[in-house]
Amino acid sequence: PKARAGRQNRPGRKASKKPPLRAYFLGGLNEIGKNLTVFECEDDMIIVDCGMAFPDGDMLGVDMVIPDFTFIERNVDKIRGVVLTHGHEDHIGALPFLLKRFNFPIYGTRFTLALVDSKLKEHGLQNKVRAVMVRPGDHIRLGCMDVEFIHVNHSIPDAVALAIHSPAGTIVHTGDFKIDCTPTMGEMIDLARFAELGKEGVLAMFCDSTNAERPGYTKSESKVDDSFDRLFQLAEKDRIIIATFASNVSRVQQIINCAVKYGRKVALSGRSMVNVMTIGAEMGYLNVPKGALIDIDQISRYPKEKIVLVTTGSQGEPMSALTRMAFADHRKVEVGPGDFIIISARPIPGNEKTIGNVIDELMKRGCKVIYESMYEVHVSGHACQEELKLLQALVKPKYFIPVHGEQKHLRKNAQLAYDLGKEPKDVFIGDIGNVLEVHEDYMRQLPSVPAGRVMVDGLGVGDVGS
Repeated sequence: PKARAGRQNRPGRKASKKPPLRAYFLGGLNEIGKNLTVFECEDDMIIVDCGMAFPDGDMLGVDMVIPDFTFIERNVDKIRGVVLTHGHEDHIGALPFLLKRFNFPIYGTRFTLALVDSKLKEHGLQNKVRAVMVRPGDHIRLGCMDVEFIHVNHSIPDAVALAIHSPAGTIVHTGDFKIDCTPTMGEMIDLARFAELGKEGVLAMFCDSTNAERPGYTKSESKVDDSFDRLFQLAEKDRIIIATFASNVSRVQQIINCAVKYGRKVALSGRSMVNVMTIGAEMGYLNVPKGALIDIDQISRYPKEKIVLVTTGSQGEPMSALTRMAFADHRKVEVGPGDFIIISARPIPGNEKTIGNVIDELMKRGCKVIYESMYEVHVSGHACQEELKLLQALVKPKYFIPVHGEQKHLRKNAQLAYDLGKEPKDVFIGDIGNVLEVHEDYMRQLPSVPAGRVMVDGLGVGDVGS
């Protein structure tokens, strides 16, 4: 399609000689999960993130859903590398399947690459992939594009946004983010750098839409401390079992701190929980006082009221530790009266029914169950409306493209842009397979490319960021 009339050659204004930049959306739009975008300028392409999604309830026998790599296969000679924003499954979960087929270098922060490394080992790919560690503030050159990494807050350590500086101009990709002024781990988001980019001029902003329907600000991680404190007092005679995302290292740190304060030992259940916590402790992201952590086999040696069990299964995943406990299928833990269970997560859209079933089963067994709507036992890792507006106002992009969400999230994020004065012609609400061309003088949609869902039956799956 042609550029819209009147946009390209206004009187007294010469058309820009700059090349356009294209975005190919291969996942993450109109769905939660499997985030994958390819950016192209001149003859160079970079891949941003490569995630998986949970299967729908009716996809029997499917362990995970990954993006379709047909477009990548057709353009393999142009691709200069894979850039990762953070280590959640919906951003790195499909990497082993990509790297089995293509030998691309990958770029990510320290914790992200540690999680990727552990995934690659499971698939027999260790030492076969070139992984380059970056820090916030670093720049890497990939073809004609210079990729800059910017520190953001999220529910996992070492998350970054990207500023991609290209001959077409600079684009900002927020990755998953929130603005947390009192994070329990790491620094506050680097708002100053976003503001500098806004002053320098940003052609387009690709922005997280997950919480675009939620007014106000996302609460700080430190709010959860107070809730845990109250609940630990309330459950003084019970065994406490807390289900959360394995990747939320700061949440697990909060649980360990609370357990130590109330004289309880901590045990871990669930493969991904043990794996991520081992990595977190080895790398210094997790501070575990000596003797605080015990093996799950040792819990029977202690009175119930001296134990905290941290487990996977906050989404009711079929094979996860909490689900097995609920259905009396866990080899080492039997739950019943005297168990105080806290679900420290919010259901990812589509998982409400599965986690609801697990809660029902636990209650039938006589457990007390606490979840987010009862106490502040979870805060989101994603920005709400006021934070989304603030970041957009700082970045001042010419074009605004909501990403990372279902249709309702994308449209709501677009509405926030209109509220800030953006014209509808400067906002693009896309779908997977769409191709968007942005240029100093215009933004237009090009013919779509192959994109879809590939079902995988195989290795167990971790978690998607909430």
